[in-house]
Amino acid sequence: MYKLFWGLLVIAFVVQCQHRDTNSNLKQLSEKAVKSSIEPVSAAYDAFGIDVSEFQVRDFSVQKNESLYLLLKKMDLSQSQIYRAIQKAKEIIDVRSFKPKQPYRAYISKKSNELEKLVWEPNKVEFVTFDWQDDSLLINRASRVVTKKKKQISGEITSSLYDAISDEGSRDKLVYRMSEIFAWQVDFFNLRKGDKFKILYEKKYVDGQYVDMGKILAVELTHMGDSYFAYRFNEGSFDGYYDEEGKSVQKALLKAPFAYDHRISSGFNPNRFHPVLKRRRPHNGIDYAAPYGTPVLSVGDGTVSRAGYYGAAGRMVEVEYHGSFKAKYMHLSRFAKGVGSGTHVKQGDVIGYVGNSGRVTGTHLHYGLYRHDRPINPLTVDLPAAKSIPQEYMAAFERVKNEMNPRLFSKDTVGAVSLGE
Repeated sequence: MYKLFWGLLVIAFVVQCQHRDTNSNLKQLSEKAVKSSIEPVSAAYDAFGIDVSEFQVRDFSVQKNESLYLLLKKMDLSQSQIYRAIQKAKEIIDVRSFKPKQPYRAYISKKSNELEKLVWEPNKVEFVTFDWQDDSLLINRASRVVTKKKKQISGEITSSLYDAISDEGSRDKLVYRMSEIFAWQVDFFNLRKGDKFKILYEKKYVDGQYVDMGKILAVELTHMGDSYFAYRFNEGSFDGYYDEEGKSVQKALLKAPFAYDHRISSGFNPNRFHPVLKRRRPHNGIDYAAPYGTPVLSVGDGTVSRAGYYGAAGRMVEVEYHGSFKAKYMHLSRFAKGVGSGTHVKQGDVIGYVGNSGRVTGTHLHYGLYRHDRPINPLTVDLPAAKSIPQEYMAAFERVKNEMNPRLFSKDTVGAVSLGE
């Protein structure tokens, strides 16, 4: 009896162990199955957020004289597909803006061996995605994340402002924008040896790589012993550069409708001998001998009152400005995109391009300025100053100025210093 008891006990123990082993094995198998079922699927996404594992990816760059049409033709699209793509693209982009060396990427389906997506990069920040889905085409314009860093630079002129600026990557734009800011106070063609400058400005980065210069935030220019200051202020309807007292450093109207100086071929003259009509008659404006296609700028903030073809004036844009001023821009080759009667323009906006339309002997721009509908000489008239900052915004302007000054004057030696965000 005693032996039978211990025999039954041993059998029960063995059975229980086997049961435990079976449960353990089942648990392990179950865990493996669960782990297997939630194993993440690997996908390779490129910088544009596209899963490249589904495609053959081919990188190209725009060639000389290559248009969107030629680019798509190279991708073996049919004529009807190309036509629809170009018509759709016109709603999103300027299809004439394809330039040599701009990169673009084609995504060829591994299944159909046909183009399904295309990404074009017009610059280092923006990219445009063409996405063919069944019988439809989606076109999206997007931008990479841009990081801005402030930088201060200072220097003394020994030969030219251009040579005195040590930041080679931003040198051209710094010179150009400084000349824009102080256009009414300083003749930049007459800067002297010993003139000094301090500039606080933004630099733009994408993925840690420098891509472009941003805004000038504050600047001091010492010219022939006199110091000139400008602070950028953007609040409410005010967006421009102002001196230490909040007065605009700019005038309400530019002296000339160009970004750069151009030769005057015929001045304002109430008794000029007309080269075509062969008789004396008033020349109520300034003729600029600028090259064909040169961008023509609005000299102020205003509203386009007329834009069309007007006989001897050719293609003309007429803009009405505040303070009873009006300007006529004649003999244009074409109008800028979107410019028409009723269009609001800001100072410096491109409104057209130099041409030779109308009654002319050669390519030029006739620029006429009027006050109370009477012609005036743009070169001698005392133009009104732009608006100063009103009292209700002065506290905000003082905060901006107080924030910028320590950074602007953070370094007294010639050179440059990065100031982070």
